[in-house]
This record gives sequence, structure tokens and C-alpha cells, in this order.
Amino acid sequence: MEKSTRESLLDAGLELLGSVGFRGWSMRGVEDEAGVPHGSARHHFTNQRGLVLEMVRHLLESDLPSADETPSQQIARWLDSEAGRTRARYELVVASFHDAELAEELIRGRDRLVAILCERGLTLSDAAALAAALDGMVLDALLRRLPSHSVDPQRLIDRFRTST
Repeated sequence: MEKSTRESLLDAGLELLGSVGFRGWSMRGVEDEAGVPHGSARHHFTNQRGLVLEMVRHLLESDLPSADETPSQQIARWLDSEAGRTRARYELVVASFHDAELAEELIRGRDRLVAILCERGLTLSDAAALAAALDGMVLDALLRRLPSHSVDPQRLIDRFRTST
């Protein structure tokens, strides 16, 4: 199934943000990355802010684990096939320090992840702590440019499972 122009812009926006950061990111660059005519982003999102907010929502929806995906598989996905999107997530986190609406969206996404971990048997406090610990592990791996196979989240996950 072919992606819609809107979805292509969202995916291209995240990939571009992950590769060049906000300093090198622009709506025109997103359109070029998506291979769509200039003006398409404004048509679909009105302005840059609208595009960024929709990129966050799009990212957070795809960040969540699928029903049969373990946290270890999720981390491997974030560091392998979705490494650009993961770098984009951290760019968005930094931007949210000065943008309350962006922060609210990111918090809502984090809360959804914590709720999934609770559904899988963790207490609320352990789920929140595990999400934060895994986030730190992913950030460290990205900063050090470690290959995903060298990152072992299972030891960390097991510590939380045995503490309940």
C-alpha cells in the first residue's frame, strides 16, 4: 500500500530531523526528502508548528510496542531500523524544554508506554522507572554510536521484573 502525501511528509520530517537536527531542518527540506512538491507541507499542516506537532504524534504512535513485541525487541528496533526516528525523538525532547504544548504531547506518549508496561505486569512506579531507565540506555547508545547488538536491555528489564 502506497503512503499518503501526509504520511510521507511525517516520515520524511522525522528522518530529516534525526539526521540534521532542528538547525538544518526546514519544511522545504522535508518536502524534498519526501519527494513531494513544495507547498505540500503547508497544505497538509498549515505551518511549521503544525507539522512538528503532527510529527510528534506520528512518532509516538509508532514508538509504542506492538502486542507481541518485547521491550528488548522495541529497543533493538529503536536503535536499528528506526535510529533516525529515535534521534528525532531526542531533538523533540530538547525542543520541548521551551515549548509546553510539545512537552505535553511527549508526556502523553511516555504515559502510554508506562500504561503498556503496567498491563504487562509492572507496578506504576516500576513501569515509570523502567521507561526512564530504558530511555537513558537508548540515549547512551545513540551518543556512543553503539550497534544495537551491543546494548542489552534485558538485564535491566529483568531487575524490574524480579523487584515486583
